[in-house]
Amino acid sequence: MAAQQHSADSNYDVDVLIVGAGPTGLALAAQLASFGTSFRIIDRQLQRPAESRALALQPRTLEALRPFGISTELSGAGRPARALQLHLPEQTIPVDLSDTGIEDSEFPHLLFLSQARTEQALVSYLGGRGIRVERGVELQELERLDPEDPFAGVEAKVLRMDRGIDRVRARYVVGADGAHSTVRSKAGMDWRGSDYPGSYVLADLEADGVEPGVVHSYLNDDGFLLLFPLGSPAAWRMIGMKERGDQSAVTLESLQGIADRFTGGTVKLHDPQWTSSFKLSHQIAEYFQNGSVFLAGDAAHVHSPVAAQGMNTGIQDALNLGWKLALGARGLASEELVDSYDAERRPVGREVLAFTDRLFKLASSHSGLFKLPRTKLLPALAPKASGSKALRTRLFRAVSQLDIQYRKSGMVATGDSRLPAFLSAGPKAGDRLPDAVVREDGREIRLQELLATPGFQILLCGPGWPADTQLQLHNALGRLAPWLSVRRLNVGSRLAAPSTNEIQDVSGLAFDRLGLSVRRPELLLVRPDGYIGFRSEGTDLSGAIDYLTRLTTPAAAEVASDTGAAAQV
Repeated sequence: MAAQQHSADSNYDVDVLIVGAGPTGLALAAQLASFGTSFRIIDRQLQRPAESRALALQPRTLEALRPFGISTELSGAGRPARALQLHLPEQTIPVDLSDTGIEDSEFPHLLFLSQARTEQALVSYLGGRGIRVERGVELQELERLDPEDPFAGVEAKVLRMDRGIDRVRARYVVGADGAHSTVRSKAGMDWRGSDYPGSYVLADLEADGVEPGVVHSYLNDDGFLLLFPLGSPAAWRMIGMKERGDQSAVTLESLQGIADRFTGGTVKLHDPQWTSSFKLSHQIAEYFQNGSVFLAGDAAHVHSPVAAQGMNTGIQDALNLGWKLALGARGLASEELVDSYDAERRPVGREVLAFTDRLFKLASSHSGLFKLPRTKLLPALAPKASGSKALRTRLFRAVSQLDIQYRKSGMVATGDSRLPAFLSAGPKAGDRLPDAVVREDGREIRLQELLATPGFQILLCGPGWPADTQLQLHNALGRLAPWLSVRRLNVGSRLAAPSTNEIQDVSGLAFDRLGLSVRRPELLLVRPDGYIGFRSEGTDLSGAIDYLTRLTTPAAAEVASDTGAAAQV
């Protein structure tokens, strides 16, 4: 497949036009490519930036990228965050980050890795499928194909630096073009929020006087200074606050001045590879969708770099949206499924915005209200808090984005036979599928890796399933056959020969983490983004069939079905 492939529908040149080829746009392109969806991905920059502001991958992002076969590569290329030194005016507090208490993920650590390296892995994945980013191409205008129907598709006018104006008719357009999004502006989506006061600096450089391989956080009355162990293109990434009113250019001398204010002159900087001065803001689009136009990543929400949430949230935006557009392009998605992107991801964007805003104000504000926790409470509480593994685990699960869930979404459901959520064990419908090592065909493999293929995955767990269950499901959901996989999951033994399409949970950890019992059957249906879409007890398949039918039946097909039934009567 090539990115320029035409849509199966002659009304469109492509199914999806992606504007912006940063990590969000590239992740979306990768997921669309895995489904065989036609798309083009354009970016106005002629070259992919070598430098990057984002420098960390969260565990949930590495899990989400697993279907493209790049998670292990990225994990090996990055540096796990092992320790933090919290430098306060009167003391330095070490915080152990190596023992996070995360046991249900293959990636239990924050991973320091340049955004450029993450982008390169995604570009390589696309290149292996014959897909390239169209660079030097800038969006000029967006116009609905049908002025009366905002969902009928869009014609985009783009300016190509090599051959002038080009017009692209797309079923969907996704703006992944950053905080100053042209797509957002042309689609008339409101941008709400404000700038933080003051200016900040980023620099990739060398630093003497700090322990290597450790995150260093300096806090005092003036605000904060952060040093992250980057490795490449320099040993350290520095994020610091300029003095109020300082609008001067960033130089090594000015960077050293900032470092001296927070470190007392104990850290010496040299050999800067890249520097930048910037303002920060916290803003979010009023909606992430307007008809056939969608926003993702920084085009939908921007916030402070505290807690390394920005790029990770954008990638997960893309991977929530991509499979819905892919099924929509094939006529296998209800309007509610496509529209659920906004309902599922905008609350996540709001929560990330609120979370990072609180942290940033606590770390940087000069007002007495926010300085008090930083200068008085933190020195008193941090030593005890850093020694609590339970508290560290709780905080890390929140930061790592492993706890993001869609339980309130209309695109998840629970079977009538299952106990209420507060009485049932294990993850609920809308939760991420936890991971564990299992066996299939005599090999050990991660459960998430086994299920990391395009489409829906049904796990028939425990005893009592009729031999023809898989056949029943495929007969009832024939339209979905290419995008539906059915497997058995049982507690097994290394000595027992597995049945066809059977996953053996030799350790029992998968059953434990999923809240399953060896005495009763349960069905788990996993969405293409790795979240549990439906869960039920017993061997009745009607709930799962009804759920998938509701998600994957377009309104036109429903009308045709109703009309046909009436005619037969």
